[in-house]
Amino acid sequence: MRETNATRATPATTTKHRYWLCCVVAMVMSTAQAAETPWSYCAPSPAADLAPVAGEDLQNNSMRFTADMISKEGVEYRLRGKVIGERGVQRLEAERLFYNEQTDQARAEGDVRYTVGNRLLTGDAANLQLDNDTGQFSPARFWLTDKHIRGKADSVTLLGKSVTELQGAQFTTCDEGDSAWLLKASSLRLDTLANEGIARHARIEFMHVPIFYFPYMSFPLQGRKTGFLVPSFGESNVAGSELSVPWYWNIAPHRDATFTPRFMTRRGVLLQGEFRYLNERSRGQLDVAQLPNDRVFGADRSALTLRHTGEHGKGWRSRVDYRYASDRDYLNDFGNQLATSSLTHLERRGELNYQAENWRASVLLQGYQTLDKSLPATSRPYQRLPQLQFSMNPWSGFAGLEWALNAEAVQFDRAEGVIGTRWDVQPSVAWPYREAAGFLLPKFSLRHTQYTLQNNDPLADAKPARSLPLFSIDSGLIFERDLSASGRAVRQTLEPRLFYLYVPKKEQDDLIVDEAGISRVFDSSLPLFGFDRLFRENRFNGADRVGDANQLSTALSTRFLDAQGRELLSASLGRIFYFQDREVTLPGAAPETDTASHWLAELKSQWTATTRVRSSLQWDSKASELARATASWRYQHRKRVLRLGYRFDREKLRQVDVAGIWPISQRWRVVGRWLRSTRDHTTLETLKGIEYESCCWSMRIVQRSYRVNAADEELSDSIWFQLELKGLTSFGRKVESLLARDILTP
Repeated sequence: MRETNATRATPATTTKHRYWLCCVVAMVMSTAQAAETPWSYCAPSPAADLAPVAGEDLQNNSMRFTADMISKEGVEYRLRGKVIGERGVQRLEAERLFYNEQTDQARAEGDVRYTVGNRLLTGDAANLQLDNDTGQFSPARFWLTDKHIRGKADSVTLLGKSVTELQGAQFTTCDEGDSAWLLKASSLRLDTLANEGIARHARIEFMHVPIFYFPYMSFPLQGRKTGFLVPSFGESNVAGSELSVPWYWNIAPHRDATFTPRFMTRRGVLLQGEFRYLNERSRGQLDVAQLPNDRVFGADRSALTLRHTGEHGKGWRSRVDYRYASDRDYLNDFGNQLATSSLTHLERRGELNYQAENWRASVLLQGYQTLDKSLPATSRPYQRLPQLQFSMNPWSGFAGLEWALNAEAVQFDRAEGVIGTRWDVQPSVAWPYREAAGFLLPKFSLRHTQYTLQNNDPLADAKPARSLPLFSIDSGLIFERDLSASGRAVRQTLEPRLFYLYVPKKEQDDLIVDEAGISRVFDSSLPLFGFDRLFRENRFNGADRVGDANQLSTALSTRFLDAQGRELLSASLGRIFYFQDREVTLPGAAPETDTASHWLAELKSQWTATTRVRSSLQWDSKASELARATASWRYQHRKRVLRLGYRFDREKLRQVDVAGIWPISQRWRVVGRWLRSTRDHTTLETLKGIEYESCCWSMRIVQRSYRVNAADEELSDSIWFQLELKGLTSFGRKVESLLARDILTP
């Protein structure tokens, strides 16, 4: 017959064993990488299903004991046979338990098993001093099922509420019977009060081969701690063999820095530094790099990047973006991206914005570093020192009229040539009609621009001005119908739209004239002709040119929406019809005489959750040929990604882009990318690699060849290798960042 009884235990009984368990968790989490990796290849843990008991206060309930037999000799309770003690989320099991109620000592023997929530500790024997939270398990095994961690130690010694020592400790995230990797330490001291862990003679083994050894290692139990991070290494024909050894400085809870010497056999030592801060209302990052005496380049090289964003009270926002490079080739050599090869300028900007309920204002300081020194000073971009902008949201007035205002004042500066200040103001009034079935928006505005110039043509006006009226009518209808497609209810819309714009012609070539008598612009340009240009009031960017217009934009769109309103597919077709020539142009450009624009078409589809299609076309009906096009098809499901892309510009480029990650077995995946310029008959980038993933570790090897410039004769080659020990750390170069940029990016 089974007898039951209960003895009182202090609340410390619950917490004393949890210290070392929490410390091990903190140790693992402090060294683990941020990537979230599922344990899909792992078997269920033998310590699974350790759910906590709900509804009990851990600190205010006594431990309840049951056993086959309970006896008492003097002040000592003796429990034998299936001893179980429970309280809240903790559970203690043993074959024998001896408890002295006077000294508050407990000794457990035989298959000791102690669980706290998802954590389990087992041992042959345990001696506990409950009043001062000391004791020892010898030997001990542990499982942390929520982190998929298991390990063992020759002994676990509790030295009070904050200090735990483990002798002969090791742990892993691999399944039982699999020790693909292990972290071993002869001794491990964990001090939760000092937030410090100290491991002596620690080593990491992979496939039973030691790969790293640390005679002494100190690490934080929670959060971050100053010290060395895991080195990374790689190989490329630009830098040669390279090794990076980062050192982390935990300055404060909201500030840190990383210093990384990058040893390159071909070029020397690149010293890199990163400083980050995260305040209550601001955040930012500063990156600096210095390469003394680059052995290939033959000179010192450096770079700097500063990014800052801030929120300074309700409605206030700030932003700083500053970049510097010692030379243009720095981006080619160390940027490793095709996009950096075409950069001729690096932007520096600082801005402050305020957003109120009905209006907004901003201040901008903007400058550029010219990387291409061959550009003449008069061809380099202007600096804005500063630019002030103000705009008011449309507000309703008499008879349903909507009033709005946009204003700007900007000082343009440059080392040579004409400079000056420009004021631009555009008030507008509209009389809108909006209903569910359509809308009609007639609008009238007046745009006035005033200049104050310096270093201009002495015979030209130093304070030229321009005033122009603009009139537009925007209108559209929305037709809907319900239908069934692919076995589900779908709503289709048909949306015709007409946009008429009239702007009278006014000569503007004499607004800004330099000392040589040549017409200039501060910031106006002609953007690429896209679908959004069908409904713009000015075909130019910037305020130095306001295009003359007497035109009608026509567009027809259709959308397919599911029952939740999610857009499954949208398609649009549009064109502008011109009723007069466009004689206002940028300096040196000829008037536009076509009676109609190119046809524009757009298609977006995500009919299924795994497939996405996007395409845009610009058709030149006059020449009966394609002027510009982009097309992309993307499939992504679980660990399968396949992306096809094509970019075409009749005057500039023709590129084919194929990329993907695809499993060839349960644990092996191949990765690849091929980017080719069919116009130049040149491969711009190839990426070939393979991945292996098991329960507790993964490996990635990628070979990348690329040209930073399509005109380069030779490809730059690099090899990326990464070994990840799940739940611990990773070694080598961060292959995930390369895959995210070249393959996973939509």
